[in-house]
Amino acid sequence: MGDLLKGGDKLLQKAMAGANALVIATSAVPKIKPLSLIPVMLAKVTGKQGVSPQFTFKADQYPEQIDWEGQRAQIDAAKAAGVRKVIIVSSMGGTQKDNFLNTLGNGNILVWKRKAEKYLVESGLTYTIVHPGGLTNDEGGKRELMISVDDKFIGEGSKYRRVPRADVAEFCVQCLLLPEAENRSVDLVSKEPGDAPPTVDFAALLRAMPENCSYADMEAAVAAA
Repeated sequence: MGDLLKGGDKLLQKAMAGANALVIATSAVPKIKPLSLIPVMLAKVTGKQGVSPQFTFKADQYPEQIDWEGQRAQIDAAKAAGVRKVIIVSSMGGTQKDNFLNTLGNGNILVWKRKAEKYLVESGLTYTIVHPGGLTNDEGGKRELMISVDDKFIGEGSKYRRVPRADVAEFCVQCLLLPEAENRSVDLVSKEPGDAPPTVDFAALLRAMPENCSYADMEAAVAAA
């Protein structure tokens, strides 16, 4: 247990000692501004549309610090310690600059997550990057899992956009063990219980979608700058 931004170097050195794999699940967490709920409640009473609460982040815990600097520090520490493989649990929506998640607290959280992903891809470490859809607390192991790339589950209007946290965790564990998961970047959602048999063969799931999420847009942005 520790704080990535306060004494993080020593913390990470201790955590990585003797480890051969790392799963990064850290993330900045937006907080609702309490006073912003007043106009939201008034809007509900009056029937006014388009009024949403406002968000912020704790001091020194904005996405740039947690999702970029904090993840970069973990990747660097893993590489220095000889860790074999790193998995990042990120989020769907990273290809959409106007995604709602980026507007929360003006934090651009998906932008910074995506930058950390690209850093891992270029680190030379063996990696897996998973972009879960909307996370739920439903029981794991009851659904067929689906993978795709580049936010196609969002852009193509798929009715499946959510996934239980337990299934994301199991996917990560399986990816630690499977060669089919090496150097992969994919989106992950699940069907509803009863729509299809639950996924048990994770290697087949990965083989069925050989594509990887593209970071070409980031390369183009750097070249233009």
